[in-house]
Formats: sequence, C-alpha cells, structure tokens
Amino acid sequence: MLREEANWLGSIIYSLDAGEVFPILNIGSSNQDFREKVQPWIDELLFKPGREQGYSIIHCDMKDDAGVDLVGDFNNPLFLQEISQKNIQSILCSNLLEHLTNREEICQTMSSLIPINGYLFVTVPYRFPYHRDPIDTMFRPSVEELRQLFPDLEIVQGEIVSGGMLLQSTSVSPILYLLVMCIRLILPVYQPLRWLDSLRYSLWLFQEISATCVVFKRIS
Repeated sequence: MLREEANWLGSIIYSLDAGEVFPILNIGSSNQDFREKVQPWIDELLFKPGREQGYSIIHCDMKDDAGVDLVGDFNNPLFLQEISQKNIQSILCSNLLEHLTNREEICQTMSSLIPINGYLFVTVPYRFPYHRDPIDTMFRPSVEELRQLFPDLEIVQGEIVSGGMLLQSTSVSPILYLLVMCIRLILPVYQPLRWLDSLRYSLWLFQEISATCVVFKRIS
C-alpha cells in the first residue's frame, strides 16, 4: 500500500460515523510485521488511530500468522458464516483484487456482507508494475471500472491517488533501494523468475505510480 493511499483511506475512515464503520474487516491483511515494519504507514495511518479509540479492527488473511485475527478463504461458505457472526459494519479490501482469478465472485461476496449504511473501502493499483503475490492479473482499473464490480453499492468517493516515484515508495531509503536493485539485476541465475520481477520493477523505478481508491456505501 502506498503512503498516500493509506493517508487517503485513513482521512476518510476517521471522518465518518464510527458506528457505521466499525467493526471493520481488513481482507488480505497480511501479517503484523508487514503492516507495522515493512510498510509502517499502514498501521500508523489506518489502524493505530482506531485501536487507540477502542474500535474493533479484524485482520483477515488466508495465511495463519502473527497479527491475523481470522484465517480462512472467502470461497469457503463455512468461513463466510464465521464472518457473518462478527457483525461487521465495513470491509477494507486493499491491493487484493489484482491477485485474484475469481475477482467478480469475491466482489459479489464482499458486497453481500455489507449491512445497510455500512461501507466498503477498495483500493487497487492503477499505475504500478507487475508484482507477484503469488500472481498478478494486471488488473489496473479506473474508478468507473471498479464501480462496475459493485452494482449494489453507491459510490461515496473515488479518486486516482498519486504515490510519486516507485523508488520513493518503500520504507528503505531510495539510494539503498537502488543499490539493492542493481545488485539483484547482475545475478539473473539466482531465482530466475524473481529476477524477471526485479527487471520489471527496475524499469519503473523513476516512473510515477498511483492507486485507484473508492469508497462505497450500502444505502438500501
């Protein structure tokens, strides 16, 4: 998640009526280390303010790891039943849809979980290189294309949020990041597939990146 993306989400989430936002389910949350150390702005801007005010934040992922509250697959009806018992008011789905082959099905499931007056916060890369996790379908939608995936919900706000240059988008200093990338590129025999990913990234280092960010609400 880009810093600017997290800031955009956080500013909207904490401007809304907390009773219509929390408990919030963070789908594809990754683990605590990722949210607090690899990309520390995620926790700082999105989750820490809510925790400090006593709001319920439920991190959900397929991988059982530290900081994951619910472990399961959205394709599993039993897991969906477990989620329905949490009385969630909103869902955060950030940087997940581009990694799904059944995107329409998952979007329909998410939409069905949102109660009346509840929210769905969705972000997807707009200008960003291929990134394997474990796949990338290269889904890079506009606001309108993202809206079409959730016909039962109303758009509250949508924007293409700029994240600056890719080189500046990590918690590592740009100079160190560039050095590590250069070293990686001269070693193609080590993990060739990941080397290809690094090559794709290197072509984007000085390009502007951005994310499509949309807030939906169920009106009825």
